Amino acid sequence: MKSNLALFRAGRGSLHPHAMEGLAQQNYDVALSWYGDQPPPGGEQAVFVHYQKGAKWPGLEQTLLQHWDTIRQYRYVWFPDDDLLIQPELASRMFAICEDLGLELAQPALTPDSYYTHLITLQHERFQLRFTNFVEIMAPILSQAALERVLPTLAGQISGFGLDALWPRLCHMGKVAIIDDTPVKHTRPVGGPNYRFNKDAGIAPSHEDWLVSANHFIETAADDQVNLGGLLQNGDPICIGTAAAEIERMLGHVMESLRPIDTNALYLTRYLANHLNYWAGSGLGTPRYPRALLRVVLKRALAGTGIEFPPPPEGATGRGPMAHLDAPLY
Repeated sequence: MKSNLALFRAGRGSLHPHAMEGLAQQNYDVALSWYGDQPPPGGEQAVFVHYQKGAKWPGLEQTLLQHWDTIRQYRYVWFPDDDLLIQPELASRMFAICEDLGLELAQPALTPDSYYTHLITLQHERFQLRFTNFVEIMAPILSQAALERVLPTLAGQISGFGLDALWPRLCHMGKVAIIDDTPVKHTRPVGGPNYRFNKDAGIAPSHEDWLVSANHFIETAADDQVNLGGLLQNGDPICIGTAAAEIERMLGHVMESLRPIDTNALYLTRYLANHLNYWAGSGLGTPRYPRALLRVVLKRALAGTGIEFPPPPEGATGRGPMAHLDAPLY
C-alpha cells in the first residue's frame, strides 16, 4: 500500500486508465467507485472496485463508508472526475507537494484549454501554486484529517454544489491550495449527467448550494474566490499583504497568467475585484480581522516548510493607484 490514493467516481468512457499508466512507479494507488454497466478497464490494478449506480456524491459517500477501513490508511485521498486527462508523473508530484507543505485541501489547476467554470481554477503560469480560499469539487485532494472532517457533509448531497464553499472553511488558511505545476485537462463541457439526478430528485443544484450555505452559516458566495498568496515560478513567496504595492504585484501576476486565456472582460474584472474587496475589507466576505494578520496566519501555517513571506516593501505605502486604500481600515 502506498501513502496516497486516487479514488475515481467513474463510468463508461472514463479517462482513469491514463492515470494508471506506469502505476507501479507512482506514489499513489487507484480505487474505483464504478457506475458503469461493464467491468471497468484497469480494475485488476485497483485497490478495490466498488460498484455503485447513481450520482457522483451519493456514490462516493457509499464507497467511502463501505471501504473506510482501507481508505483511512492513506495520508491523502484524491477525488478526480472521470473526464480529467491526468499525467501520472504530475499526479505523483501533486501528492508530493501536498505532503511537503502539509496541505489539507488542494486541487491541480486546469490546463488553459480545459472546459472550466471558475477562472481561479485555471493554470496561472506565473505560479507554482497559490494559497486560496477555494477548491473546486471536480478534483479535490484531502489529507486524511480533512477527509474525516468533510465526510459528514456528503449526507444528502446530489450535485455537490455548496461543498466548494464549505470545505475550505473546515480547513486552515495556508493549507488550502491550487497547484499550478501539476495541471490536468478537463475534457468535457461543465454539467453532465449528475444534473439529471437533481431533476429526478426535484431539487436544483443552486438550491443545494443554498442549503449547504444556510446549514453552515455561510453568507459569502462560493464564487468570491481569492488568491491569498502563493509561490511564483522563481520560488519567491508572494501574498496579498498590507501595502498597495503588494496587492498590485499579486494582481499583476494573476493578470499576466490569464493573458493567454480566452475569457471576457467582465468575467476577468469580477475575478480581480474579489481580491480588491477582500484586501480592502469591503463588499461580501469582509474579514473580521486586520489584513495585516493574513501574512501572520500564512507564515504560521507554512512554518517548517522553508517558505518565508517577505515584509512589506519599504516606502510602499502611499504609492500606486490604490494608495488611498493604505489608510487603516480597522
